[in-house]
This record gives sequence, C-alpha cells and structure tokens, in this order.
Amino acid sequence: MNTGNDLVGVVAASGVAVQLDRLTKTYEEGGARHFILRQASVRFEGGRCTVILGRSGSGKSTLLNLVSGIDVPDEGRVTVGDTVLTGLGEQARTLFRRDRIGIVFQFFNLIPTLNVLENVMLPQELAGMGSRQARDRARDWLSRVSLAERERAMPDRLSGGEQQRVAIARALAHDPDVILADEPTGNLDAQTGQQVLDLLMALARASGKTLIMATHSLEAAPLADAVYTVRDGRLEPARS
Repeated sequence: MNTGNDLVGVVAASGVAVQLDRLTKTYEEGGARHFILRQASVRFEGGRCTVILGRSGSGKSTLLNLVSGIDVPDEGRVTVGDTVLTGLGEQARTLFRRDRIGIVFQFFNLIPTLNVLENVMLPQELAGMGSRQARDRARDWLSRVSLAERERAMPDRLSGGEQQRVAIARALAHDPDVILADEPTGNLDAQTGQQVLDLLMALARASGKTLIMATHSLEAAPLADAVYTVRDGRLEPARS
C-alpha cells in the first residue's frame, strides 16, 4: 500500500479553512432540551489534519453534519472558505457539499451494484464531469490507494480495508476543498485501521486538503496537526 513517502503526482496546496462560530445544536426528549453542542467555536486551519475525539453519542457526527451542511444548527454559523454555509438554503447546501466536500463514512457506503471504478467515478459525474475525464481521475486515485488492479471488482468482493480505500479515493477524486471522515476505522480491525489512517492523512496532506476526522480511536491523535475533544456539548482543544 502507498504511504506518505510513496505518493507521486500530488501537489500540496494551502487548503481551505473551516470556521465554526458559537454553534448550538439540541434535541427535545421527555419535555426537556438536551444539548448536543453548546456554543462551539473553533477554526480548522486550511490544509491541516484535525482529529475530533469523543465517546459514542458525544456529538462528533453531529459536528461533521453541520460542517457538511447535512444538518443546520439551532444557533451559530458555519463558514467554509468564503462561503457562509448556514446562510444557504437546503438545495444550495446540497450542491455545495457535492462539489466541495468529500466524505468518508464508517460503513464505506459504496454502491453495491457499481464496480470499484464506477463508484469512484460517480461523484465526479454527478458534478457534471465527462465520463472520460472522470474515468481517468478515478483510475489515478485508485492507483494512489493501491487498488488499480481491482477496478472491475464489485464491492462485496473486497475486504473491509479495501472498501475503505475505495471510499477514500471516491472522497478525494472530485478535488473537494474539505474532507470529512466519520469514524473511518470503526468497522476495521486494529492493523487495517492504522493503515487506513496513515493513508488518509498522507493523501490529505499531499493534496493540501483540510481534513476533519471524528473518531473514538486514540491512535489517530498522534498523527493529527490539531486535536479536539467533544465533551458535554463543549468542543475543547486537546492539542493544537
């Protein structure tokens, strides 16, 4: 598998910063208001890899959903680059996410009826890219994650680690500004998970992307440029 020292043909860029200003998100249960996030403010610097730690249910995934525009806060503002995401309507947020955000999920979320190459091509084609260019890009990224020889394989013929590497290629192939990773190693064994972490961070850094990773895995923290913890609705710097 490629490591950070093996990457070729990737030029680092400055990256796009993500700014969260006084984000609050709650839910109602039993007639009471419960805080998922409470006045969370932070700046994720462009081109850096940031890890968000916290136990299951602490609000890590909610935070990523707010950054991607899948969800909206009760209060506060999300800014990605020069775009105030919370100022956009639902359709505009969807288009923004499609074009400028790459997402890596815990359970891979590959489309089972498409082969590996087609899965990586799909986000590019949805964004309006021609099939030939999308195919060339997909093959390039499959090579970077050491899966060029599996481009015709169906997802159910791949191991968990291979599926996640396809998902990483898919998230990066359309050249997004920001990569969001939600428990990317949560469905993998320890050794494979470490390989996926190393690969994801190496690719993000080599291509100058802003990576925000939510995880309960402490192994990710030493690899990051900045580390935060979500606890009792608060987003606190563990290291920056």
